[in-house]
Amino acid sequence: MIVEFHIDVPLLQRTAETLGNSAIRIQRLHCEGDGCRAVAWIGPVERAAVEAGLAQDESITDYAHVAAEGDGHWYTVHTANGIVDTVSRSLLNADGFLLGAAQTGDDWIFRARFPEKSSVLSFRDALITEDINIDIQTITDDTEASPQFGVTDPQKEVLLLALNRGYFTVPRESSLSDLAAELGISSQAASERLRRGTRTLVQNTLAAPERPLVGSPPE
Repeated sequence: MIVEFHIDVPLLQRTAETLGNSAIRIQRLHCEGDGCRAVAWIGPVERAAVEAGLAQDESITDYAHVAAEGDGHWYTVHTANGIVDTVSRSLLNADGFLLGAAQTGDDWIFRARFPEKSSVLSFRDALITEDINIDIQTITDDTEASPQFGVTDPQKEVLLLALNRGYFTVPRESSLSDLAAELGISSQAASERLRRGTRTLVQNTLAAPERPLVGSPPE
């Protein structure tokens, strides 16, 4: 199952304040005895502006530019922040792993995958024991998903029908109501399956944890 949760972590907050509207997203997080290393995408912004912010950010000990991509940049940043270390260690102990994280003002929103609900509860309890406030936003149970990149059978059905009926062509050769009528469901149900299936495909392909370190930043 996939869990989204908020944690107040003072990581890269100074950089975020310096860059204003730029996004900061973490794709990888690895912690050892001397601290944690994160792979982060920062943009849209010029490299000089990013590094001016990183140089003044007391939440990290060092950083390295990996590559420019699109209108932003990939960096590895090293931090000795205790909260980040605890989150990483607690994820590992609960058999979970990070899918991504995004800086949202004063806190971070994390996405992580867990094998079952008891693992989520163990992770939450471990953070509470360490006096870390965690706000769980959503828990998505995908245990019944098909092996087709996590897409459920109803989602797969409407996605393939949309492809075969020219729904994705420009201009469109069929409408959402046409797809719904053929499936015998409401237009709203067809729309929800199509949107959720598309989102799941993107998350489990383009934004999957197995994808290369350098690539389009996760949403």
